[in-house]
Amino acid sequence: MSNRSFAFQLGMAIVIGLPLLTTGCVKRQLDKMNEREGSVYDEYDGDKYEEDLVTVKADEVEDQGDSVAPATLQAIQDTISNVYERDFGRCLQQDMDAYENRWMAGNFSVEFTINTEGKVIAASVLEMDIKERKSAKGQKEMREAKIFPSCVEESVYKWEFDPPPEVQYTHTYTGKVGEAF
Repeated sequence: MSNRSFAFQLGMAIVIGLPLLTTGCVKRQLDKMNEREGSVYDEYDGDKYEEDLVTVKADEVEDQGDSVAPATLQAIQDTISNVYERDFGRCLQQDMDAYENRWMAGNFSVEFTINTEGKVIAASVLEMDIKERKSAKGQKEMREAKIFPSCVEESVYKWEFDPPPEVQYTHTYTGKVGEAF
């Protein structure tokens, strides 16, 4: 018998025999567990853990309001990523032109509210760290973007979403602009 044939037969014996051995082991372990006295299940007499249970009546819960379907939320995010993200770059471009410096970049967060018709009815830049990442010649301090926040808010007011959210919805978008990190 060749080594290859022997190895194949040994492998087959292991593959076929191993499940048979383990099922026997598992059965013996389960039998031992069932024989043990004082298991949690045996100790439970119906009301022993009653004080640990927390129950709430429906009329005691505050109405959580309506919600937006997950598919609609995904559609909103996809629309921002595929259609509206270019607005952020356009707004950064205005600051780069004003400072005559291409080395501007940073992070920002904008919050906006979408009504049930899919139109943005409120928008504001929450946080912004967009500034020059490389100073212009003769300049000592890095300047922050000045045009970007108002430009983003103005752009976001023009956005529309289809499908619209089922209820008025406030979305927060966090992103990066610029390539000079």
